[in-house]
Amino acid sequence: MGKKKNINFFSIDSEDIRQAIALQNLIFTNDYMGMVMNGSPKKVDFLKEGEIYHIAEPRLLLVLNGEADVDINLESYQLTKGSVVLTSSDAIMESRYWSEDMKVIGIVLCEDIHVHETIALQLHPTEFDRLLRMAYLVWDLANQPPFRKETIGHLLNAMIADVQHIHDTTEQTDKEHRPTRQELLFQNFKKLVSNHCEKERSIPFYAEQLWISPHHLSAVISKVSGHSVMYWINRAVILKAKMLLKTSGMMSYEIADQLNFPSASAFSKYFKRETGMTPGEYQNKS
Repeated sequence: MGKKKNINFFSIDSEDIRQAIALQNLIFTNDYMGMVMNGSPKKVDFLKEGEIYHIAEPRLLLVLNGEADVDINLESYQLTKGSVVLTSSDAIMESRYWSEDMKVIGIVLCEDIHVHETIALQLHPTEFDRLLRMAYLVWDLANQPPFRKETIGHLLNAMIADVQHIHDTTEQTDKEHRPTRQELLFQNFKKLVSNHCEKERSIPFYAEQLWISPHHLSAVISKVSGHSVMYWINRAVILKAKMLLKTSGMMSYEIADQLNFPSASAFSKYFKRETGMTPGEYQNKS
């Protein structure tokens, strides 16, 4: 599994985030939404390179400057000026790198606003400018009392719909950069693993879901990613396990049951094999 990492619960209710709010003037938060203007990940303590985060609420990120490398639900993304990221709730993000000049607009969405999938796009300047103008309007309205929940909700839903439209249109029209069949299979495989790894850890299960043989699945995943099928399954399971160990308050045997291990002992052996420490040692270190 490589270098061991902790997992952090990343929510608008975090005390660390509330401290950051006290230190910056361009942050708005209430029970419905949160928003940061011109935020710099390098200047806050609650978002650090090399850490794993459980994204508690849906959120929208517009990159104004700089660059970053992140993994979200096993997918790798390179973000630069003009990038937009839309994440669903309960996403798992690994923060790899943030440049010193990174500036973002970030919006944390309430549960009333539904985001069904993670999307990361590099937008045309015209499209990015349109989203920026909508974000500025949300900011202006949010800071004008009384809080106009219905109006702001419509605007946020419009921004999400616009990102989804750009994503769908890009998939339909960008023939030149359309992924190969093998790359598409790899993407679908990772989505399946992210959704089912709590209960399913066998190669035949995922091969059956993709209508191919286990041997063909293993060959394609190895060729496209440079890693085995079991590498991706184990990686997803360990991320889920770390999230539960760090944030759920569950006992090790309860997590073993949720992750479909036959016993707490089997889970402990599996976790130690993949991370170099037992679940209890990981909790104590965290």
